[in-house]
Amino acid sequence: MKRILWKLLRILPDKLLIRLRYLKVYGCLPNLDTPQTFDEKIQWYKLYYRDPLMTDLTDKFAVRKYIEGNGLAAILNKLYGVYDRVDEIDFSRLPKSFVLKATHSCGMNIICKDKNNLNWDKCCRTMNKWLKTNYFYAGREWAYKNIKPRLICEKYLENEEFNELIDYKIYCYNNKPEVLFVCTGRFSAGGLKYNAYDMNWNRIYAYKGKPCSDLIIEKPNTFDAMIAVAKKLCKGFPFVRVDLYLVKDQIIFGELTFYPDGGLIPFTPDNYNLFFGNYFILPDKILN
Repeated sequence: MKRILWKLLRILPDKLLIRLRYLKVYGCLPNLDTPQTFDEKIQWYKLYYRDPLMTDLTDKFAVRKYIEGNGLAAILNKLYGVYDRVDEIDFSRLPKSFVLKATHSCGMNIICKDKNNLNWDKCCRTMNKWLKTNYFYAGREWAYKNIKPRLICEKYLENEEFNELIDYKIYCYNNKPEVLFVCTGRFSAGGLKYNAYDMNWNRIYAYKGKPCSDLIIEKPNTFDAMIAVAKKLCKGFPFVRVDLYLVKDQIIFGELTFYPDGGLIPFTPDNYNLFFGNYFILPDKILN
């Protein structure tokens, strides 16, 4: 049944599927003619802004060349390997801890802190499924459509003082970072939590599908440098989220995201959907 449903979803026109998925979450259809909220504008972005560069920047391997081209090679995480097939990975040669990612999707990650505790056969089965998946069809996030399916292995990162990895998700609009979410608790019992801040590190009491964290995160000493990195990487795009890590004061690149949460996780209070959307000035359409 799932296979039949997936095949049916694949043949639906992009606009229809996007409207139906939005309807399921919000109970109404998105305004795609004059979108006002952030999530409406993300749906518009999927359909009507198709800059070919976005494909390379969404590809978790190809984006490394873009980072280097911007003079930021020093912020790239250590790369252990890139693979077209699962059987190319020599598990015996991998370090004790590592992260495996699918280059062509979102959320397809294997976080390994100690490979002695890893069920490698199960991981291989999972990664083989990843390589057969075109993530685009789930939510019609256009930038994923033509990415070559591959796997990459990178260094495992952790903020030892918190026993987890803190993720800084910087929302950039028209060449300018405006707000950010600090992401914590990804692998905790309580699950993922977000705290929002403006560029002066003032709290914004907005939720986005996740509760706020009780963890006290001070403004990083390198915050200005992080924002300078985000300014470089967001240049030329109406909207992009720049994800960075900070480990022992070393800025490390995470990813670039053009459609956070697919534009399908509501803000709380809901007025923040308009607040975040007001920064997003829609460009002229680019279709291909």
